[in-house]
Amino acid sequence: MLIGLSAGTAEAQTRTKSFPIPSGSGAFDIVQGADGNFWFTLSNGTQVGRITPKGQITTFRTPSLSNPAFMTLGPDGNVWFGEGSTGKIAFITPAGQITEHQFSFFGVSVGITTGSDGNIWFSDQTDHAIWRYNLSSGVFTEFKTPTPNSYPGDMTLGADGNVWFTEGVGKFAKITPAGQITEFTGVDSPTSIAAGPDGNLWIASAFTPTVARVTTTVAITIFPVPHTPSIIRPGAGDNLLFTSFTGNTIASITTDGVVTESLPFPRSAPLGITPGTRNQVWFLGNGSNRVYRTVFP
Repeated sequence: MLIGLSAGTAEAQTRTKSFPIPSGSGAFDIVQGADGNFWFTLSNGTQVGRITPKGQITTFRTPSLSNPAFMTLGPDGNVWFGEGSTGKIAFITPAGQITEHQFSFFGVSVGITTGSDGNIWFSDQTDHAIWRYNLSSGVFTEFKTPTPNSYPGDMTLGADGNVWFTEGVGKFAKITPAGQITEFTGVDSPTSIAAGPDGNLWIASAFTPTVARVTTTVAITIFPVPHTPSIIRPGAGDNLLFTSFTGNTIASITTDGVVTESLPFPRSAPLGITPGTRNQVWFLGNGSNRVYRTVFP
């Protein structure tokens, strides 16, 4: 495994632009929508943002004091997101209209993804459960995790057709489209998870500077990285991108485990990250209250 700084990293950071979030609030997760814009959740508890490829930001207020969390592009062309304090999930249309759906009066929905069945799957930390929302019928179905108080978090659709997710008890797990959950150990403090272009799962550790590559048959390889990772997401090529909140950096890791880290973005405390076009990477500075567009690596 190699860790290095690419020769073009310093040059790339001179081609970085950042855009202040009008509400003055930090941001959490970011995805590219079907409209070509980038959508992100704000940590002030009530807003979702949209930024165009040219950097124009518009914010939209959620109907509830919702604490928007992770996001996913739904099969309906809308961006769906968990709401951490309402017992609801929600979606926002490309025009900015937000609709909430109540699944519980006490639930805390955090991770969210589109399943292989075309439904929306999300985690509920209050009830240690994974829920499925059927887009056609509007019906919610709950599946409890085997471990009580497991605090399921980030999630992704795996190449095997199952939804994989992390738990706050040192475990990660998969749930089949039928709702059968299997839990696993072997990754230290799993926090964020992404499906890689190699068909494997990639898991960031919350407290150690490592990223794990996990096959769908649960063969685990651990790669050291320069700083403790925060959120990991697929890159535009044969790599994954991840942020480091404590290191103020972004980084990429190839499917062979070769890591390239940026120079620090001072006081940025980055969280969400996603690829753009022409080697561009977009990420959120939770500490600086800005959205960054950079060329990396």
